Amino acid sequence: MGRRRANDRRQRLGAGPPPPTVPDDPVEALVARARRLRARGDVRHALSLLRQACALDDWRPRTFTLLGVQLAREGHHDEAARALAQARWLRARAGDRARADATERLAARLLP
Repeated sequence: MGRRRANDRRQRLGAGPPPPTVPDDPVEALVARARRLRARGDVRHALSLLRQACALDDWRPRTFTLLGVQLAREGHHDEAARALAQARWLRARAGDRARADATERLAARLLP
């Protein structure tokens, strides 16, 4: 049996991994693309996509946290501090005190 026919049969029977899903949310799509680029070593482009995600929805603390961590790893400490402070503020404003404190501890650990 040829490889193509075998793959078709596996998919019909439900075996094998499901096809990759594309997030409906544009912010999550940018985050997923940034994660793939960072894994390939293209950190500069990944940072650009994370900045776009933060600009697209400036009320999501997760994107600011991801941006802050990546910036801190690359040595951009001033911008990282601003991103992590924004994430902390958003979490505190939403009433998620535990995550706001965790973000503050993360910032203290990552930033000089």
